[in-house]
Amino acid sequence: MSIRRVVHTFKPDEIEAEERRLLIPYGQVVPKPEGNAQIGDILVADVTTRLGNRVINSIKEATFRIDKQLAFRDGMAEKFADQVAGTQAGDVRTVDIALSDAVADPGLRGQTVQATFDVKEVKKQLLPELTHEFLHTFGVRSTDQLRELAGVVVQRRLEYQQRQSAREQVMQHIAATADWQLPKDLLMRQARKALARRVMEMQADGISEQEIAARRRLLEHNILRSTELSLKEHFVLQKIAEVEKIDVDDADMDDEIDRLAAQTEETPRRLRARLEREDMLEALAAEMIERKALDLILDSAVYEDVPMNKEDQPPALTTSEEQAVPGPMRQPEEPTEGGETNP
Repeated sequence: MSIRRVVHTFKPDEIEAEERRLLIPYGQVVPKPEGNAQIGDILVADVTTRLGNRVINSIKEATFRIDKQLAFRDGMAEKFADQVAGTQAGDVRTVDIALSDAVADPGLRGQTVQATFDVKEVKKQLLPELTHEFLHTFGVRSTDQLRELAGVVVQRRLEYQQRQSAREQVMQHIAATADWQLPKDLLMRQARKALARRVMEMQADGISEQEIAARRRLLEHNILRSTELSLKEHFVLQKIAEVEKIDVDDADMDDEIDRLAAQTEETPRRLRARLEREDMLEALAAEMIERKALDLILDSAVYEDVPMNKEDQPPALTTSEEQAVPGPMRQPEEPTEGGETNP
């Protein structure tokens, strides 16, 4: 196969921006009386969501950090930064939110609603002082080492994107030769495990917990579609593993748990106990086998290196626990009154 691989050499300003992103959660939030809200600032707003003239929900004095995109628990504002940039206290802005398939109201699933942000206050974050004691939070001893860490983080993210892109190209090649229709009830039964496999894959690739949470939210918003793609990959890669006699043994599993424990700052013993309790050891083994099968494909591919452009970079995403639609969101395996499985 010929695979397109995005390559990039990170410039000092890009590494500096990543360093700032690492520090933001530890900063102090202070008022920004002049307004002019920009990416990285924080809005305090009353939010009212509507579909046409119908009022769906009202949220009082909610707090949102501004990024390119904003993921509610049940919807995605893909142009959030563009639609609120420059705002100040007293302004009213309208934001489009694409709802997920899991909202409580069946008539709103997949709809795009409008959210009115009545801005009460704009705040900004001051970065923490880089004292010797604070730097230990990141396991470094100097500002130079912190900058090096930021460089490692952006490079790791690029490598993850390269691998995911290669994986998608492999699956597109396979899908072009076979059009499969997976049963809906199968998709729903497997949604939780498919999502957990993706999370473990990101942890194994060294993606930060904050970024994993954001990417997980994206997968959850269209759970049927993401599960369908994940299952198709699973079936193909498992078949390749079967033909090529790829397997994992106890030593492989111990090594993987040690590696994941280091990423999640848990002890290996506690992580194994949690995976056993959540019935996820089998999913971990499947993810490891799939990774080996994918490596087999990618090792024999021919790569075409192309420079990264804006379209290749995933937009920055912030998450919120607020919901655009009130009511309990449906879980993938939750049955309806008629006995069918909810999408």
